[in-house]
Amino acid sequence: MARTRVIYQSEAVYCSQNVAFDAEQRGAGAIKQLSRVQSANYSFSVARQDVNQFGNLAAIDQIITESPTVSFDTSYYLANFSNEARLGFSVTASGDGVTPTFASCIENIIDSSTNDYQKDYYMLTTKEGKDANDNTTTGDFSYGSSIIGIGNAFLSSYSSEGAVGGLPTVSVSVEGQNMNFVNLPYAPTGGNVTGAGQVLDGSRNTLRISGENPAVNATDGEKIALPIELPVPKTNVNATVGNEITTLRPGDITLTLAKQTATNNTATTLWKSTSAGNNMDSPDYAGTSIDDSHIQSYNISFDLSRSPIQKLGNRFAFARSIDFPVNVSLSVDAVLSDLTTGSLADIINCDHKFDAKISLKEPECAPGAVKNVVCNYILKGLKLDSQSFSSDIGSNKTVTLDFSSQVGGPDQFDHGIFMSGFNSA
Repeated sequence: MARTRVIYQSEAVYCSQNVAFDAEQRGAGAIKQLSRVQSANYSFSVARQDVNQFGNLAAIDQIITESPTVSFDTSYYLANFSNEARLGFSVTASGDGVTPTFASCIENIIDSSTNDYQKDYYMLTTKEGKDANDNTTTGDFSYGSSIIGIGNAFLSSYSSEGAVGGLPTVSVSVEGQNMNFVNLPYAPTGGNVTGAGQVLDGSRNTLRISGENPAVNATDGEKIALPIELPVPKTNVNATVGNEITTLRPGDITLTLAKQTATNNTATTLWKSTSAGNNMDSPDYAGTSIDDSHIQSYNISFDLSRSPIQKLGNRFAFARSIDFPVNVSLSVDAVLSDLTTGSLADIINCDHKFDAKISLKEPECAPGAVKNVVCNYILKGLKLDSQSFSSDIGSNKTVTLDFSSQVGGPDQFDHGIFMSGFNSA
């Protein structure tokens, strides 16, 4: 009987890792699953140019003159920074006894010599009515199962948000140059097929789901057509502490803002708390005291918009370079309590830079237990762009503060966005 529908139960999302986007992606670690996924959308569009001539009312042809646009976006609950590391972001390890050495989170994404610069993405669909995660039944990767691939893909935007009453969520968007569809079972060239869509490699002795690389050759547009292997998806991608967190909670999120000082602009002293003695006073913004306000939500976002670079003789863009500068924005909503003395003129006359740290701690139910920080976003060199107040009958008075900064170079630590915390990528 034909399949009636596809729902989230039978889907899983992956992206390539430590191998080139246009190579064989096989073996442990070549492709990894994204966890806690909430949505996945993909589409493609092909631009054509009409060929008209005198003597014919309608176009005699429609010619493809530009690279096709393939779009993919996904969102997931934030449980740790493993997804970020798999997507290509630089995540600085942190914890007891660790002296972190920070790097811009997009350090590798903007470096065309790395495998993080360009990736392939995959969506696996398994048999109807069966969970995709932790499913090792051979027949469930056949008869209605498929793999959709996004090839030659570049990360184009990232946003993270958390709010009272909701779960911290991340959204990312990707631009690619090709999309392929592979029905299972699929037998890669030279593979040892042992079942419906699964490959058993004796040297690894691990079941994997076989498919085809979606990348294309930028010169002639021909398919790479090399084999790939997806690992069987899991509920918890790695059975280690930190990956067993289902998701982080709004009650475990803290936001700290501080005036930037020169002593905190190095790779190892990127941030210090606002405790006494560190010369980083918690700021007041023309009437709004951050310490006294009750933060309701935050939103961090930045776009990595790209321009396709084409040349004669190439059917596809041979590169999609990032358009600099890259702007980072932070928006904070809060319930207002007491106002402080201040003036807009003070901001104009003393236009300070600010740093922000958003910390998300692990859920811990044991009484008196110390909650470890799982994720830290650190934003450097922020400037206050706007401040708006809202008050009406029946609602609390609120304030919204909008900040912006720009991503700096790999050795610039007074601007940009940095990530630190737990990841198992």
